[in-house]
Amino acid sequence: MTLKHFFKTFLFFSFLSFSVFAQKNFVLSGQIVDLAGKTIPNGTVKLLDTNSEIVKAVQVKEGVFSIESVPEGRYLLNTSSIGFNDDIKNIILNRDTSLILIMVDNSTLLNEVQISGTKQNFSNSKGNIKVNIENTILSQVPSAIELLSKLPAVQLSPDGEKLSIVGRGDPLIYLDNQRITLNDLNSLATNDIKTIEIVHNPSSKYEAEGRSVIIITRNKSTADGSIVTLSTTNSFKRNFHSRNGLNVNIKKDRLEFKGNMQYNYLNLWESNSNDFNITDEDIATKYRVYSIDTRRQTIINGGLYYQLNETDYLSANVSKRYQGSVFTNTTDTYIKQPESEDFIHTIINNKEVRPLFNSNVNFNKKFKEQNGQIFLGVQYAQFSHDLASNIYNNYNETETVLSQDRKQNYGVDVVSARADFDKLLKNEMKVEIGANFSSAASNSILKQTDYMPALHLASDFAYEEQISSAYTQVSGKIKRANFSAGLRMENTNVNGTGGAASLMLKKNYTDFFPKATFDFPLTDGNLSVNYAKSIVRPNYTSMSQITAYINPFFEWANNINIKPTIQQEVSATLQVKDNSIGLTYYRVNNPVYYAVEYNEENRKLRMINTNYESESGLNLNIIIPFKSSIWTSTNTITGIINKVNEPMAVINKIKPYVYLYSNNEIKLPAGYTLMISGWGMTKREEGIFERNAMYAIDTAVSKTFFKKLNATLSFNSLLSSQEAKENFTVNSIISQGIYFADVREISLGLKYAFGNIKDSKYKNKEIDENMNRIR
Repeated sequence: MTLKHFFKTFLFFSFLSFSVFAQKNFVLSGQIVDLAGKTIPNGTVKLLDTNSEIVKAVQVKEGVFSIESVPEGRYLLNTSSIGFNDDIKNIILNRDTSLILIMVDNSTLLNEVQISGTKQNFSNSKGNIKVNIENTILSQVPSAIELLSKLPAVQLSPDGEKLSIVGRGDPLIYLDNQRITLNDLNSLATNDIKTIEIVHNPSSKYEAEGRSVIIITRNKSTADGSIVTLSTTNSFKRNFHSRNGLNVNIKKDRLEFKGNMQYNYLNLWESNSNDFNITDEDIATKYRVYSIDTRRQTIINGGLYYQLNETDYLSANVSKRYQGSVFTNTTDTYIKQPESEDFIHTIINNKEVRPLFNSNVNFNKKFKEQNGQIFLGVQYAQFSHDLASNIYNNYNETETVLSQDRKQNYGVDVVSARADFDKLLKNEMKVEIGANFSSAASNSILKQTDYMPALHLASDFAYEEQISSAYTQVSGKIKRANFSAGLRMENTNVNGTGGAASLMLKKNYTDFFPKATFDFPLTDGNLSVNYAKSIVRPNYTSMSQITAYINPFFEWANNINIKPTIQQEVSATLQVKDNSIGLTYYRVNNPVYYAVEYNEENRKLRMINTNYESESGLNLNIIIPFKSSIWTSTNTITGIINKVNEPMAVINKIKPYVYLYSNNEIKLPAGYTLMISGWGMTKREEGIFERNAMYAIDTAVSKTFFKKLNATLSFNSLLSSQEAKENFTVNSIISQGIYFADVREISLGLKYAFGNIKDSKYKNKEIDENMNRIR
């Protein structure tokens, strides 16, 4: 399927989504009380259509609820609260309606009433997308990173090491209010995920790093008991992959335990090529490298949650992942220099381990009389990367000889603590304040022996960083408009010493990050206006001396001198019913992209991350959902024009490009479900960078057998582009790169659960706000 055909398919689904005719909308509100007329403060109210599918769901706050913008029609109203039997009513909504709902304590016996509903997989609020994963086809995607890459605007890099959101850069990632890294995400079983939410305008409570936040919520249970889930997903790309998991939930009274064990057997394939022309030196070179990685992962997670009373809790969580790899890189290289011309065949045998340990302790207490609550937490994380390489070269089809041995070791320890306090005021205003501190220490050791000619190189680079931050935020309502305004202050202190060239690194800077959001309600929706300033700091591992040897002339390397990136943006989003359109303007100082450098002294090329001067852009985003009795569709269209500026680079023409996404789920007879999803992106010309058009189509069929065995057969990216091309010219070097993706996949996922557990209140929160920098 060509990109042109994909666009036609996408537009077909989009136009069908526009066919939903306008309806009158009303407000359904009410009060929740018990048999004695006493207010029931907490609970959930679900509005279901005549097919028992959830239309909207809201939380009961202080005994009242309100559901706005409900189309005229006949519904089921399901009200639930802990300690009470569910209340179910048939209602006909043809005007604004207010109800008093009486719930019965579950100590009173009633005839059993069963109700089932099918959640809408995708929901849209102010341009933010929330996706239900639990018990859907998406829960059988082989890995959590691949699952995220199937969501609107989320892109996975060809090497699988980086996630980004189209037009917004790298997101922060949270798991059950825990800050996690891509390493943690690799350790998460997809069938343990309940929902994923993509938030484009996070408040000041979230750290200043990043313009978007991805919030992942795990499955929760609801009463005493135990449940065990076994899962396996076996897939074929170029090679065989197997992911196997065991999840355990045990709850007794106020104590709850959650545990997870995984063993993953992976055979990864990766390839890229680059053509370089160094015009000032009359040098031309090109290479292609292949990598086959036999990777084993063992993952153990465990958490305890203790409910101190109705509102207060204490929790602890520990996770450990051991990852070992044995992989071989094979490179074919051509180098033409003024005095010589060579063909080089390179073989690199590698052994690598990447263990990760993460732990945290949380305490939460609510002050009912003061309408406030406090959260306290501490966290410790440790990550290391040890790589041993034996490098062999063969020049011009002669003899293959050992050229170099490398031992590279990197480790980082991070300790952090935080405190948050919020208070509700009488005038419906909410005040939030908080502070957190993190301290990181890393060490990078390189031992290198060259044999042609004989040379020994050793370096030891130590890095320390402390970040202190505090924030304050006020939110509430002015007449009918909701607002949230906050300010965050962060002080960063950095010290680095050592390295092959006795490098010294010393920084101390303080930044302020204001954020503000205003929501104006409309008849069938709302208008949201946002301003935000944010920062992106370099990953801890960018302070490592670890390099990737490609051939005798070229290597990938880290850059310890990267400056933090400062971003500012203004956006507005108009939502009408479930449809939305948003416009964002942003400007970035010191954006980080790849660049190529040539060292005349040792006559070698290096590809490194570096700061460019600036970047600015304009994004237009449209979200169009559609839902019928058997078909649910979510479609997004994003138009982008942006420009990257750098004095040392050649600036080419700039053209807008378009990103399209469509996800469609269709209910088939006999309990089968079919999912067809895909995305496409037109050619991108962004001043410095020129990137090719790309697209991918996924399909999957799922069915539950014997009530507890779910089977999903998936065909991922069988219709897709396989090459990501990137061309740029910087430092008088012309670079033309191609990154080959191993994305075509057939997989079979099986999940079986036995036991029963309900009424879980498990909570745990990550303390470290810089966890995503551990890579």
